[in-house]
Amino acid sequence: MKKVLLLGASGMLGSAVYDVLKEKYNLVLTFRDLREKELLEAKYGGTENHQAEAFDLKFVYQDYLEKKGDPGEYFNSFLEKIGDVDFVINAIGITIPFSLKDPALTFFINSAFPFILSNLFGSRLIHITTDCAYNGQEGAPYDESSPKTPYDIYGFSKALGEPTNCLTLRTSIIGRELHGFTGLLEWFLQQKTQKLKGFTNHFWNGITTREFGKVCDKIMQNRERYPVSGIFHIFSNTVSKYDMLVKFEEKYNLGCDIEADDGPKLDRTLSTIHPVCSQLEIPCFDEMLKELN
Repeated sequence: MKKVLLLGASGMLGSAVYDVLKEKYNLVLTFRDLREKELLEAKYGGTENHQAEAFDLKFVYQDYLEKKGDPGEYFNSFLEKIGDVDFVINAIGITIPFSLKDPALTFFINSAFPFILSNLFGSRLIHITTDCAYNGQEGAPYDESSPKTPYDIYGFSKALGEPTNCLTLRTSIIGRELHGFTGLLEWFLQQKTQKLKGFTNHFWNGITTREFGKVCDKIMQNRERYPVSGIFHIFSNTVSKYDMLVKFEEKYNLGCDIEADDGPKLDRTLSTIHPVCSQLEIPCFDEMLKELN
């Protein structure tokens, strides 16, 4: 059984990836606080079958500030605990709502840390990046050759953290969360019997967090079929934010009234110049949504 280091196992992305992989791999799960493991266990179970380690990037950052080497004392100690691994999935990142709290730390985690990982693990690393590398005002759909046009701290930090000596996958994700509840889906689930506005000219063609887990599984099971390094876009069919809210209401039946609204146009949809996305056979939005609980 292949050994996989899953960094950020309690986040929106990491928790869903865990659920997809937990029966197929020997996982090493990281948590900023090991008490977060209880949330993962309560939601998906099976955590007793996998190694769990505390790992807080603030301490890695501090080692760099104090010039304690590359990758530093804290990270070296962590690497000794986990031993050799076949793959690493980096699901750690500072998200938009928290990106301005400590901008320097945001840039370290989103921009520098992916390169620290890629220097250590090379083609064994699967790293996720974002459609927020593009401003969404012109040029969509964006392919891998499109100029990056970020316009906020989060977008800049992620656009700067895209190593090419590992497998870097650009997409946009939605999914359930164990804590925090800052994403679009969790926001919707808290709006019971509300009248909501959905933008008809905000376009999206990302994937669910669970589908990203399936993508990782396909790549790790058939490594020779996919590129070992580079930046690749993965995406599904295009929907508007209005369409998404309507589909959420159909699935969860919260009694929300979704009203179509024209806001400022935003289109960060992705396209590709490579065959990877078609090889992965990403399902349509409706099919992916069916698998979210």
